[in-house]
Amino acid sequence: MPKIKQIQSYIEEKQLSSFFFSNFSNVFYLSYFSSSNAYVLLTPKDKYFITDARYYYGAKEKLKDWNVILLGEKNKKQIEHLREILLELGGDKIGFEKDSVTISFYEKLVDESSLKDKLVGYENFLKPFRMTKIEEEINIIREAVEKTDKVFKRLLDFIPKAKSELDVRRMIINYIFEEGGTGESFPAIVASGKHSAVPHYETLNAPIEKNSPLLIDMGMKYKGYCSDFTRTVFIGNVDKELLKIYSIVKEAHLEAVNTVKAGVKAKEIDLAARKVIEKYGYGSYFIHSTGHGIGIEIHEPPRISFQSEEIIEENAVFTIEPGIYIPDKGGVRLENIVVARKEGVEILTKTPLDPIKIELE
Repeated sequence: MPKIKQIQSYIEEKQLSSFFFSNFSNVFYLSYFSSSNAYVLLTPKDKYFITDARYYYGAKEKLKDWNVILLGEKNKKQIEHLREILLELGGDKIGFEKDSVTISFYEKLVDESSLKDKLVGYENFLKPFRMTKIEEEINIIREAVEKTDKVFKRLLDFIPKAKSELDVRRMIINYIFEEGGTGESFPAIVASGKHSAVPHYETLNAPIEKNSPLLIDMGMKYKGYCSDFTRTVFIGNVDKELLKIYSIVKEAHLEAVNTVKAGVKAKEIDLAARKVIEKYGYGSYFIHSTGHGIGIEIHEPPRISFQSEEIIEENAVFTIEPGIYIPDKGGVRLENIVVARKEGVEILTKTPLDPIKIELE
């Protein structure tokens, strides 16, 4: 990926001889190779992918322009071999992700060697790079979003037959695989009736209630990247207040979307949605931020919050998902994924925001 050279220059700017990456998501981001036990060592000129025998030959085949190192060769203990590699190739000043390693791993890695004196800890080292996406990444996320839209469209045909929240979640998982995803990007939320008033509800074997809202929050993993999608549909005839709340959330969503542009503060986007909801007297029922960045992980910077001072950079990809939640009654959330462009917003999610009514069979 093109950003590798930028990251190598960044390592040099920090006056580091190398940087050791151990975070799973960052290792994938740098290499586009998925392994449950792999590390990346970057110097200003070289790049090393370090993994065990289960992944070594696959990495050698795919990562043609990398130095691929077999971890634990010749029956060496992996942690000891990793220490040897860093001492041999890392140089005198090695950056590492102190926000991603456990104390136990760190202590075993350095042991009583001179490595401890060479390591320099950093937090969020790749944040400036991962917060904005190159077009290759945006295109993958766009594909994931298109496939998620298809999952939802198919789901609308299934819901009338569903007996429980778990029935719906099972079909979400089936459809994700059928549409080419490699799994859920997070456990899907299917919340019927008053359960929809709990933003991060855990789907249960509870019945789909008639004359109630049904909130569906789901996403898929596709080519290593995530999608995220929420719609609230109505099962039968619902309370007039919930219909009113839906229209308020839709208005708030659109206000936030229309605020998106490279160069604005993240909090301006959040406040655009929040002011609409407060105007109608429901401010205390909007109990989370308006959105979050998305990419390899389901939650990435930037955070679209009224507390954030972050500036939205060009090609930042994030969700817009305001909601109103009335305890013991129900809630509404509407979520799309957008891209901040110089000229304004690009909306990746194509499913309409209009209310949908479904009758159970």
